[in-house]
Amino acid sequence: MNPRPCYWHEEPDGSRSLIPGCAARALDPDAECTCTLAEHHIADLHQQLDDVRRRYHRFERWHDCVMSALRAHPDGGNVYRAAQKEFHR
Repeated sequence: MNPRPCYWHEEPDGSRSLIPGCAARALDPDAECTCTLAEHHIADLHQQLDDVRRRYHRFERWHDCVMSALRAHPDGGNVYRAAQKEFHR
């Protein structure tokens, strides 16, 4: 397993901490990173993109099911309008 390159860890409160992946930044956080970031960054971005696509397709299927249920429900139009009104608040 290859070590992870340097990266910034962000906390929920917005604070960030450097997690060094190379000796240069482990010794001096302000030093120039000597990690091979491009390869790792591209691989991470591909993984994130695949995850976003999977979640989008899952959401799209869910949306289609909900819309079908609304269309079939006798009061579906009113429910849909109420949801739109709530969403746009």
